[in-house]
Amino acid sequence: MLSNTNPDFLPSVQENEFIPPISRWTTFGGLFILFVLILTIPVAAVARYKVTVKGQAVVRPAGELRIVQAATEGQVMQIYIKKENQVVKKGDIIATIDDSRLQTKNSQLQTNIQQAKLQLAQINAQINALNSQIRAESDRINRTIASAEADLVGRDRAYQEKKVTTVTEFQEADANVKIALEELHTGEAEFKAAQSNLGATEATLGAAMSKRNRYEAVAKEGALSKDQFEEAQLNVKQQEQAVQAQKATVEARKQTVERLKQAVEAAIARRQGIRVALNPSNAEVTIATERIAQEKASGEANKANLEKERQALINQQIEIQKQLQRDTRELKQIQIEIQETTIKATADGIISKLNLRNPGQTVRPGEEVVQIVPSSAPVVVKAAIESQDKSKVKIGQKVQMRVGACPYPDYGTLNGKVKAISPDATVRQNNQDGTATTNTSPKATAIGAFYEVTIEPETLSLGYRQKKCQIQLGMDGRVDIISREESVLQFFLRKARLIADL
Repeated sequence: MLSNTNPDFLPSVQENEFIPPISRWTTFGGLFILFVLILTIPVAAVARYKVTVKGQAVVRPAGELRIVQAATEGQVMQIYIKKENQVVKKGDIIATIDDSRLQTKNSQLQTNIQQAKLQLAQINAQINALNSQIRAESDRINRTIASAEADLVGRDRAYQEKKVTTVTEFQEADANVKIALEELHTGEAEFKAAQSNLGATEATLGAAMSKRNRYEAVAKEGALSKDQFEEAQLNVKQQEQAVQAQKATVEARKQTVERLKQAVEAAIARRQGIRVALNPSNAEVTIATERIAQEKASGEANKANLEKERQALINQQIEIQKQLQRDTRELKQIQIEIQETTIKATADGIISKLNLRNPGQTVRPGEEVVQIVPSSAPVVVKAAIESQDKSKVKIGQKVQMRVGACPYPDYGTLNGKVKAISPDATVRQNNQDGTATTNTSPKATAIGAFYEVTIEPETLSLGYRQKKCQIQLGMDGRVDIISREESVLQFFLRKARLIADL
């Protein structure tokens, strides 16, 4: 209270004097709040806050699903897989397609192939027979030609020998003519000498006769002795005999000359005959040569006919072989198509989707029949994040996933880390069942662009001790990708737009 000694003075009243006084607890409470606020700043600057990127996720196998497609068109005859989530082994029969048309064609092709093989066997036998005939004809031609050539050699040799013999005989005949002429000349000379001797002898005889006649007249008169006369007579007789002998010699020489003339004429005639034969005819050689050519031509003609038949068979064989190859290839293709009518599992795993409903259903080539989740494929989590959050996600960042089938309060979260990030955004378009168009895309609730993040889980179960929840393919949930840690103060400042959102 203020004291005033002036009795006329009335104290002034303030408005706050009507407010009740602050209690001690209020003061302490305010101080406490102030202390807490002051303490919050350093605590907020020190306390760490995890910045996460949220997204929808689904558990998928690593890699693509094994899609089994129908390889041929037809009606489904029997379905061996009755429901989805059935375990199959590689090679297990899923369904069979009607193959009656293929079986009919298969039988026809097998029949055609057997007939073609029989025809080929017959043609091969005919070709072998023709080959034997051609070889036999070649041997016959060779033997005939060899015989004709031997005959030609003999005839040519005889011709050559005849030419040589004829020349020798002509030379001999010419020599004989020369000898005969020389002998004729000698005989004529001797004939002339004999004639000369005859004349001399006749002259001597005349002289002797004249002497005898003289001696005879003298002897008659007695003037000459008888002995001289007789001697003269004897001389005449001797000369007469000498004349007779010389005449005989002349006659002999004359006959010898005639004989020698005839011998010369004969030698000349023989030489002339041999002269004509100096160039003997080679007609036999020509005939033998023509026979060889004729045999060759005949043999070649026969061989040509046989070869023509052989080529016709070979062409027929080639056509049948081509048809056989076409039928064989077609048969293999038909057998492959028959095998393709049996739809089999392509991998060990679980049937995740079955598109076959009942027998009689028609399938087309390339149509998806089932989807198989490989049992050997590791399990990963496929998450979809918004495109604006892509820069915040890095490979190796930690991830926490809340699985819808395993309630968070009971089993906790599934830990993992980012393994891969799709390089490009995908436009998400929901199907009628609310799933993305791609098999590996997680379920989405909105239509828009997203990046797919592959997350590798640390374990495939959630929970503690006896209470476990096994992670199975197809489970979905929400993921929190821890992009970084920052202080609470940075969080408030970023929210207040006082710092950049780094």
